[in-house]
Amino acid sequence: MAQDYRRAKLRGKSFKGKDLSGADFSYSNIRGVDFSNANLEGANFSHAKCGLQKRSCLVLIFTALLLSALSGLLSAIGGSLVGILLLDTNRENLYVGIISLAVLLIFFLITLFRGVSAAFGFMALSVTCAGLAAVGWAGIVAVTWAGGTAHAGAMELAQVVAVIVTGAVGVVATILGTVTIAGAVALAGTIAGMIAVTIAISIAAALSGIMAVMAARVNPLAGGVAVAIAVIVILLSAYVGCRALFEDEKQSAIRNLALSTVTRYGTNFQDSNLTDADFTRASVKNANFLRANLTRTCWFEVKKLNQAVVGKSYLANPTIRKIVIHKDLHNQNFDGWDLQGLNLRAANLIDTSLVGAKLNNSDLRNANLMRANLMRSQVDNTDFRTATLTGAYIDNWGITPQTQLEGAECEYIFMRVPTKENPNPQRLPANWEETFKPGEFARFFSPLSSTFN
Repeated sequence: MAQDYRRAKLRGKSFKGKDLSGADFSYSNIRGVDFSNANLEGANFSHAKCGLQKRSCLVLIFTALLLSALSGLLSAIGGSLVGILLLDTNRENLYVGIISLAVLLIFFLITLFRGVSAAFGFMALSVTCAGLAAVGWAGIVAVTWAGGTAHAGAMELAQVVAVIVTGAVGVVATILGTVTIAGAVALAGTIAGMIAVTIAISIAAALSGIMAVMAARVNPLAGGVAVAIAVIVILLSAYVGCRALFEDEKQSAIRNLALSTVTRYGTNFQDSNLTDADFTRASVKNANFLRANLTRTCWFEVKKLNQAVVGKSYLANPTIRKIVIHKDLHNQNFDGWDLQGLNLRAANLIDTSLVGAKLNNSDLRNANLMRANLMRSQVDNTDFRTATLTGAYIDNWGITPQTQLEGAECEYIFMRVPTKENPNPQRLPANWEETFKPGEFARFFSPLSSTFN
């Protein structure tokens, strides 16, 4: 007998590894529940609420705000160091300052247009070059020592290395501050939305501004450079963090890090079996579906699916997510798409082109496929029961004995797609005045299914 948890408050409970096939969790509160490795085949999660428990939510928000504050200070300190080098009268210091500023500007531009991952690659290259430069200067000074000016060489070595290290520290501090603020913004937004994003940015901006003002009191020009860099850092971090929240592919590294952090404490479906489970109108915010079996899982009108960890499943594709949530494919082209294992029950596929599409193991019960083009589509073990197939084109579709057609509604079918050379669509029944009798379509194709492979 299936277990009944309807409308239950299950916050923080563990069902790890349990057999809960067919269990009813509809309208229940499952925030922080551990379903990892559980058998949830056919379970009902409709209208359930996933996500974080209150205490986990508060801890993570506080962590995000603290990171934002510390990163604001860090970026301001880095900007101040670069400013000090730029305003030094020593020629070597000025050169290092200009190079440091150039590295920062290039990093900012790469982050903006190519994403954080690409920018970190550039940063690694820059730091390596700085290290090689320091070693090079040390070699030059070592040669000078050999000429009998050891004391002067030692002084020059210490000064040059100190300048290079200062520039490198300034660049790295500013970059780490920028990326960490962006991560804190994405983390706060993932948990509590745009209000938390605003607070995180404001805290970083305030502390960065305070540090820049303090630097200006020591040296107005250095402080001015620090303020300029701080403004750029805050604006860029806010932009990157928000773009990550809105699923910008270039900023996916920030988004994935924020989601993986949050979902460690959210509802956990990792490695579970959710075949034929129902999440209709559930909220799956901060849920973890990593490596879960999502075959024919129903996501109709599910909420916050973009804020769940879905790994490499079909849900990683934004278009597929839209399909399974809204189930409206009317008059769209999905030729060659991999739609295997989707729950498209009662979906609108009128006039949809599915030429060569993979529909194996999908649930199309009650779906409307009137005039749909199923030419060369793969429909092994596809469930068409009670689906409407009137006027569909089934030219060389990959039907098998496992394809379920019982109860399918079909007045007539076309065996081929008409062309200019051959406009005859080979209608069945061949008499355009006739239609299939109830159940005749399924009986007609089932015995011949093996001939359509």
